[in-house]
Amino acid sequence: MPVPVMNSVSPRRLIRDEVFLRLLDAIVGGDLLPGEQLVDSEIEQWIGVSRTPVREALNQLAAMGLVEILPQKQTRVTPVDPKRLQGLIETLATLFRSVVRDTTPLLTESDIASLSATLATLSNSSDITGILRDQLVSDAVMNLYLRRLDNKTIARLATRHVPEVRRALNVAPSSTTAFESAIPHLEKMITASIENDARAASEAASAFWTEGIGKLVDEFRTQAGGSN
Repeated sequence: MPVPVMNSVSPRRLIRDEVFLRLLDAIVGGDLLPGEQLVDSEIEQWIGVSRTPVREALNQLAAMGLVEILPQKQTRVTPVDPKRLQGLIETLATLFRSVVRDTTPLLTESDIASLSATLATLSNSSDITGILRDQLVSDAVMNLYLRRLDNKTIARLATRHVPEVRRALNVAPSSTTAFESAIPHLEKMITASIENDARAASEAASAFWTEGIGKLVDEFRTQAGGSN
């Protein structure tokens, strides 16, 4: 298992939370690749903790679908399964369709200003792929709607499922296809939200996932076919 270079545990966080966040970042960011074996002793040495918080973190990541624990065999980063990935993307499309629909009428002037700034950035940037990657993982777009809706159950669902799709984006065979396909839908969603058109915004939010990020599924299916 390659050990990412990181600082020691922060005393301001609980140890189990620190271990979870370190592993989550390493898996989602692609430092620990799909199929990578995770060895408890190596993780303990890397982060400087005992076995108990390591196992707690691995079990939490397993519940999120990012780690696979095979009893008496091995623990590894879960490989990307195209069928599961498609289901996750469809779930997020349905989730954010309703979130954006219900939240658009509630957006504040500050929200609109933030969305307008994001739209301008998308329109003017020469590094659209990099910008979209940042927007997907930041609070600037999707999390803005989640915060405004203020529904803890829906927020937990997003927190559970988005990291697995984010991981797929970071380890995809192509680093641009899904992002480039998603950009027009993201722009439509933001524009419609600014215009208080909840129906159009929600449809664009759904398409962002299914017709944009959904391109990932074909990439991983092709990759799986080529490995046989």
